[in-house]
Amino acid sequence: MTDASHTASSPIAVARRAALSLGFAAVAGLAAAAVARAEAGGIKITALYGNPKNPEEFEKYYAGTHMPLVYDVKEIKRSELALGIPGPDGKPPPFYRITELYFDSAEQLKQAAETAQWQKVVEDVPKFASGGVTILLSKIA
Repeated sequence: MTDASHTASSPIAVARRAALSLGFAAVAGLAAAAVARAEAGGIKITALYGNPKNPEEFEKYYAGTHMPLVYDVKEIKRSELALGIPGPDGKPPPFYRITELYFDSAEQLKQAAETAQWQKVVEDVPKFASGGVTILLSKIA
């Protein structure tokens, strides 16, 4: 059953999609300023995906469409993909899927953020991240 008030053309869905894209794009924008001060060790972007409305659809799109776009970004040194699992107490994990993208330097991340390939990745996130996404930027210590 579909909730007509949250269809892809509704203002709520459009605002959510724009917010997800802006959140991911903001990491790239902040990279130029914030991580320029980073020391050796590299930079990591972590995408923490919330529980999707339909995990099967999420996985199909993520593996078949989104990650191939990510792999086209040549500046990414390596990536790690993980699924959240329940903790020792059996409670569900706070995030469904975790994606980590590694860069050798802040400059390399900045270069990646300026590519058409990166823009495709940013624009793609709202198409499948129905549970939202939290983006973290960190210096590898």
